[in-house]
Parts: sequence; C-alpha cells; structure tokens
Amino acid sequence: MSTLPIQCIAYGHYNLATIWSSLSEDILRYLNKSPENQAAGDKFKTRLGAFLTPQLLCLFLHRLAHYLFLKGWCRLAVVVSRLNLLVHKVSIPPQSCIGPGCFLPHPAGVTFCGTAGRGLTLYSLAVCCPVEGSLGGPMESAPRLGDRVTVGAHAVLLGRITVGDDTKVAFSLRLDRDAPPGVLVISKALRVTIQSPPAEIAAQP
Repeated sequence: MSTLPIQCIAYGHYNLATIWSSLSEDILRYLNKSPENQAAGDKFKTRLGAFLTPQLLCLFLHRLAHYLFLKGWCRLAVVVSRLNLLVHKVSIPPQSCIGPGCFLPHPAGVTFCGTAGRGLTLYSLAVCCPVEGSLGGPMESAPRLGDRVTVGAHAVLLGRITVGDDTKVAFSLRLDRDAPPGVLVISKALRVTIQSPPAEIAAQP
C-alpha cells in the first residue's frame, strides 16, 4: 500500500467499491449540470440514462483501468484504456488519478495524464500531460490539479506544474507554470477584466 500514490490511497482507488462510489458522484455532477436533467430528478432511470452516455462510459472505463493498474494488472489496465481511446477517442492512461465528480462535456479529443482532485472539468480537446515522454510515463513529471479545477477547450497544461483548487484555465491557452488557487488563467489577447477576488494570472497564448 505504501507504494501507491498518496492521492489514490486517500480516495481508496485500490478498492473495487470505489469505482462505483466515484462514478456515482460523476453521474450526480452530470445530472446537476443542466436544468433538463435536474427536472428529471435523481432517480434510477435518470442515473441509468446518464451512465449510458459517452461522458460517463468513458469515465467508467478509466476508473476501471485505474483500479486494475493499482492492483498490479497493468496489461489488462492498458487494454481497457486503449478500448476507451478506440470507442470514445479520449486518452487517459491508467496511471492517471482523477477524483470523483469529474465532468467531461465532450470527451472526444481529451487527453489527460496526471492527477486531479474532486470536481474536475475538462472541455473538448483539453490536454494535460508531461512535456516529454509517453502518456504512460511516471506521474511525477505530469500536471497536478487540485479540487474543482476547470480546463477550457483546446487548453494545454504541460509538465510538472501544480494548479490550485477552484482555478479555471481559459480555452486555447498553453500553461506551463504553476497556478495558485482560486484564479482565472487567461490569455492577454482575450482582454478579459477579472474582478478581485479572484486574482488574475496572465499567460501568453
């Protein structure tokens, strides 16, 4: 157990039951994201319908692959991860650790190799990965995201960076340095005015 990542131990990702508990939070986040889903209510039928969407199926496959990886069944974990890539066009290596309550509005094209806390949001074609090496490399060189982090569409997070809790990264932005908690990371070209708090980090596109 001591060889497992601290975050995986905290979330209990080495337990099979955690797949379902984490997925339950993923489904609840999905259902609460639109007025239509909220109006349908949190019932078995609506949860089943949510589970059968690409957004939730790809998260299920990743959580299964991550569990298999932590249990030492690495080859089987890679098979499940590649199936996820083939079916949903989302690239999440089994080493990647994602907390519960994740939301992927449009999973196709998303690449995530790193660690993230609760409530992660990844929009279409968002990329989080090490600067060099394969996506299946060690997590030490990959981005580390806190709780409730949002990564906009076409945004790229590279390298061994830390993104604090409640931080939002704007679309079409390349970020290769740390970002503190509770900020909006934007491109100067967007000319967006940020009220304080939160503070602003300006990054070149």
